[in-house]
Amino acid sequence: MRDLFTEPLWKKEDLGHSIPDSLHAVSVCLPHWQHVIGYEEGDKAVLDQLETGYPRFVAHPDVAELFLAARDEFCKPNSNEMAMVFPSLGAAWRCADYVKQKSGTSCKLESYGWENLSTLIFPQEAYPFAWKYWMHTGEIVSSRNAEAALADGPVDPHLLEAGDRAREVIRARVAEHLGEKAGQVFLFSCGMGAISALHRCVTKMRPDLATAQVEFPYVDLMKIQQEFNPAGLHDISVAGDDGGLSALKAIFDKGESLAAVYTEAPTNPLLRTADLVGIRDLLRENGVPFTVDDSVATSINIDAFQFADVVMTSLTKTFSGVGDVMGGSISLRKDSPFAAELAELLAAEESSNPLFALDSIVLEENSRHYAERVEAINDNAEIIFEFLEQHPAVERVYYPIVETPDFYEAAMRNDESGYSGLMSILLKNPTETTPPFYDALPVTKGPSFGTNYTLACPYTMLAHYKELDWVAERGVDANLIRIWIGLEEPEDLIAQFETAFAALKS
Repeated sequence: MRDLFTEPLWKKEDLGHSIPDSLHAVSVCLPHWQHVIGYEEGDKAVLDQLETGYPRFVAHPDVAELFLAARDEFCKPNSNEMAMVFPSLGAAWRCADYVKQKSGTSCKLESYGWENLSTLIFPQEAYPFAWKYWMHTGEIVSSRNAEAALADGPVDPHLLEAGDRAREVIRARVAEHLGEKAGQVFLFSCGMGAISALHRCVTKMRPDLATAQVEFPYVDLMKIQQEFNPAGLHDISVAGDDGGLSALKAIFDKGESLAAVYTEAPTNPLLRTADLVGIRDLLRENGVPFTVDDSVATSINIDAFQFADVVMTSLTKTFSGVGDVMGGSISLRKDSPFAAELAELLAAEESSNPLFALDSIVLEENSRHYAERVEAINDNAEIIFEFLEQHPAVERVYYPIVETPDFYEAAMRNDESGYSGLMSILLKNPTETTPPFYDALPVTKGPSFGTNYTLACPYTMLAHYKELDWVAERGVDANLIRIWIGLEEPEDLIAQFETAFAALKS
């Protein structure tokens, strides 16, 4: 197995390699700027090199094989029918409803015949809508789940029992790090699976009300609200100096209410934090749930339950650290006025998109040193931030120390807390300098973050390639490079960045 600390995946010949070197990797190497463009443009020369991809955006080889097996079993021979497999009948039904709503096409459903997996059958022209549902909602079958379903016979019952035990350890570990205010923890197949489940719950609990998004979020947090709530979304992604508070007040001053308010602390990729204190007080006064995603900061650095009724976390990221397993959690503050009703709704959601037993075993093992890893990454990232901020080729570094620091620091758990490992940089003269800098940067390059090893990507190009003007209006430059700082020695990382900066002088 390739050691990404000593042999990062960054060269042209590394295109398409799994990150990490695992059958269940959740990222893929896109080492050059033109590879990213080729990926977004559907260039066959790039796509054919991909061993895998982020599982919501690229079907893992075992998942693709599972889809083909379902097609062979359930689709009419020589027809244009296609099949996708979902973790439950409920998830498949929801996708069928979405496809019907978007395209007018009716789907058929069949039990796959293994555990609770369910097959959705639809004509080929409806595929973009079915895949969009899979991508945005995270109601997915994991690679380990697909691998097990394709094998002969059931999973070893001893492994299933071990998975059950691992899930309970994970629940307890998530709750422990969230602190004494944590109540129930619900686990899902991935982070977006958790978020979409929560969104269905809050819109069912408070129907016919819009949600609000404060500060510019990770792409699918906003897409979920736009696509799956007929009442709409209040877009406060440009929150201003007051952290979104005045925009939220204006909604209530007009006599409106909200199903929920969403934010990330801090946001991905701009690393800004909303006015969590002010929003908390405003929402409690108006009886509206406040949901905070702490995936970037981590529960080691911030105490989101000072403010939130609900904390959303992608366990795929820093909680795991390895990049070889997906998972997500929704945690309820035990004294929240919404906790009892949400717990009942989330229990049903959890059963329709569960964290698979074999994924649970891996995630539990990966997360055993979660706190220690975060503390080391905090230290490394501050050193790299200071280096990058002072570099003459850098126009701006986005990091919580300088982006809305007062709001972020109000959320910090204690004096020992840090700013986590995610930052974004914008170079001077970015249109000309960013591609050669990125190509020459000798760190592992691909989507995702939270890994034990450093990971970089042209975030805006990957997440918003078809809406660059829209995100530019919200302060997100097309040439932004997002960097997750890992556990490498800081002096080694500085040397790697210097290599990339030197390429601008040649």
